[in-house]
Amino acid sequence: MAKIGDQSFTITFVEDSDYTQGENITKGIKITTKEMFEIDGNYFNKFHTTRVAIVNRFKNEKLREDINIKQIPLGPVKCISEKSASGKNFFNLVDA
Repeated sequence: MAKIGDQSFTITFVEDSDYTQGENITKGIKITTKEMFEIDGNYFNKFHTTRVAIVNRFKNEKLREDINIKQIPLGPVKCISEKSASGKNFFNLVDA
């Protein structure tokens, strides 16, 4: 997702896609977008993220059902950097 920066996109499918490094497993998701994005001369519409706020948002079964089963896309949205109450930066999805 970092490769598409703050460009708007519409999410059409979400699936679990954890990142494993040795014995460490980080929860992640793979997002399919309606739009195709050019990255290094190639076009993609599937993006992996382990960004906690985004992964947590898609733990919502109703949201996943709406997107994956009822085929109600989410968006357009953007992935932006925000500050938490403690002052830490995190990435979140917001309406575009």
